[in-house]
Amino acid sequence: MAKYFIVGEAGKDELWLVDVQSKSVEQLTDADLQGSDFFKDVKEARKNGVSVVKGINIAVATDSRSAADTKMHSNGPDKK
Repeated sequence: MAKYFIVGEAGKDELWLVDVQSKSVEQLTDADLQGSDFFKDVKEARKNGVSVVKGINIAVATDSRSAADTKMHSNGPDKK
């Protein structure tokens, strides 16, 4: 069964479609988003600082894939 995630980085307008089965990520274009009330609502919510989370239990944004960054995120915000 196919599984998809839609991801958007805080402070950026772009939305990305993650296809788990094919292990691919592609940017959603304006043409992909036009005519969809769902995406219209998501865009408005994001513009107002609202985070929409459904069907996931972890998401971490980082600029590096190093072991040190991974350890920092997995130890929690109040652990050194």
